[in-house]
Amino acid sequence: MRRGSIFVILFALLAAAIVGASQFLRAQPALEVRIAVDPLIAGWAEAVIRDVNATQPLINSTRRVQFVTIVIDDPDVWGGRANWTPTNHPDAWIPSASLSVGYASSEGLPFTTSQDSLARTPLVWGGYPSRVNILTENGAQPLDFGAVRRAAEAGRWDQIGGQAAWGFIDLGLQQPSRKMGGLAVLLTGAADLAENPQLTASDLSGSYRTVAAGLLNSVVNFNTLGADPARTMASSYDSTVEVALLPESLWLNNLPGLVRHEQGFVFNYPAYQFVLTFPFARWTPDLNTAPEIAPALDLLQSWLTRADQQARLTEFGLRPAATEPAVTDETFSLGIPYGIALTPNYGQAVVPPSRGDVQGIVEWAAQQ
Repeated sequence: MRRGSIFVILFALLAAAIVGASQFLRAQPALEVRIAVDPLIAGWAEAVIRDVNATQPLINSTRRVQFVTIVIDDPDVWGGRANWTPTNHPDAWIPSASLSVGYASSEGLPFTTSQDSLARTPLVWGGYPSRVNILTENGAQPLDFGAVRRAAEAGRWDQIGGQAAWGFIDLGLQQPSRKMGGLAVLLTGAADLAENPQLTASDLSGSYRTVAAGLLNSVVNFNTLGADPARTMASSYDSTVEVALLPESLWLNNLPGLVRHEQGFVFNYPAYQFVLTFPFARWTPDLNTAPEIAPALDLLQSWLTRADQQARLTEFGLRPAATEPAVTDETFSLGIPYGIALTPNYGQAVVPPSRGDVQGIVEWAAQQ
């Protein structure tokens, strides 16, 4: 047999072996890597993970991996309701707020942040113009906590210059004991009252709780509002909620329904701000004891931070981690006439106190 023929046969055998090995590996059960995600970012994270899984990725060229998501709110994790243990836990977590990683770690959940932010969404005031005009004295004052606080103290619209037929002043926010968006409202309210973004334990107690009770008592019912008060407003017009402070992404994802009425809608960014930044955190012990987990999470993190995947965030009403939306991003540009800004004034960033202090106001709010 000629030497050239031998090389051809050996090459064919080697190629067949490689193909066979590849097919064998892909036929083996995939390593399941679980990623916990906050509901606000779940839509985008699940879309990215579908793209990753579609490539049938191999880790270390030997093990097929499949990512799955678990949707859970931050307070359920650091509040102990997730019931995660050393033997039953996700491999990574995308909470809505960076402080949640620290709070969870202080409660014995060993997460380490490997990416500070995957996306952003700030808090935004929103309301129907007829009500906002009363609160702001026809634009003479900003739509902010001061205006809403005074309205909540009055209780009824006709007590502050509105129509008697409007009845009680109905405010909206997410439930503070279950949603970071709702807890962020309480934190920004405390900073506004204290006129200081650096919160202390005393800022969340005493006289502020009297103010916060007025705000919470102006909420019709958290069960009625649901997890997405903006959706409730879009479907019920002004019969359930008239003014609310919510994560911007909720407003944007419900914008067509909110502005379909002749009255339109008004948005305003608060002076004291709590931006949800969605970090990527890993369950630390497994990075050493399960060698395949670390490269799998490296792969996923690289996908989550890719420019094309970051550009998709605006479709879900979220801002990319390091850039601002463009006028060509339709979800945001549609909101510009109503007060949504491509590059807003983020105001002063609120810095919360320890987990114990925050847990105290969370438990208090749950009893109101």
